[in-house]
Amino acid sequence: EAISDIDPELRVRFTSPHPKDYPPELLSLMAERHNVCNNLHMPAQSGSTTVLERMRRGYSREAYFELIDDVRSTIPDVSISSDFITGFCGESEEEHADTLSLMEQVKF
Repeated sequence: EAISDIDPELRVRFTSPHPKDYPPELLSLMAERHNVCNNLHMPAQSGSTTVLERMRRGYSREAYFELIDDVRSTIPDVSISSDFITGFCGESEEEHADTLSLMEQVKF
């Protein structure tokens, strides 16, 4: 909030924070302030909970979907980007398919 108050013409953008770093207060601030960009880069890394566990990401596929729902309900015109790692150690075809389905459902 303090950064967005420095100068109303200053554009503020969040880049690549961990999905755990989106408290409801931040999302509300983004929705309210015209100088806080409504673009979020939310690295999913994988759409498979088992792969996310092996990556030690600290969240599940379901938690990521919940966050996306919270973001879109708070900031309806948000644009979301992400990044993914395919072929992670031991990733199965089914786990890879989970990533593809996450990408299709979220519609980055």
